[in-house]
Amino acid sequence: MRRAMLVCLIAGAATVVGVPSTALAGAGCHAGATQADATGEKEVMVRIADCSFTPSLTTVDPGTAVTFVNEDWTTHDVRGNEWGSFEDMKEGDAFTATFSESGIYPFACSYHPGMTGAIAVGGGEGAGSGEEVSIQPFEPPAPQTVTRVVTDSGGLSAGPLAVASIVGGLLGAAVTVVLRRSRTMPARVSEPV
Repeated sequence: MRRAMLVCLIAGAATVVGVPSTALAGAGCHAGATQADATGEKEVMVRIADCSFTPSLTTVDPGTAVTFVNEDWTTHDVRGNEWGSFEDMKEGDAFTATFSESGIYPFACSYHPGMTGAIAVGGGEGAGSGEEVSIQPFEPPAPQTVTRVVTDSGGLSAGPLAVASIVGGLLGAAVTVVLRRSRTMPARVSEPV
């Protein structure tokens, strides 16, 4: 019993200690830093997955809408200088930022050290102030109504199925009793004739 408790304690501690280390390498921790030249695009997406921003460096024109989407199982945030999503972003959460002025706009996740990225707007020269960034929360599309038509599948109804389950359970119990008795009965020894 003590050994099992010790193994569980060690496994739990290893899990807790191991989780933060997955993001220590930051934006490129799984495949290296990634770049995307999205100049000429009206909309761009930055995915948050595997404790990384993908792409980690995105080049856009002024006025381009950049949507950050958390596709990860864990909570993140996107914090920039005077812009970003300072609220917790759970899996499926998103927001859109539109960068009006040229410059470089770095961002990071405050929960995972080293998880960083940047948006290079225009020529990407100079530091982006963040003052001219507009943020809109992401509005998911309205849920669709799905109508299903259920037809008779020709299977067993609940009554016969319940009876079959009870009979099967009783039969299994009877076999168990017979097998246990056969193990406890002494073997018969036949006498020579």
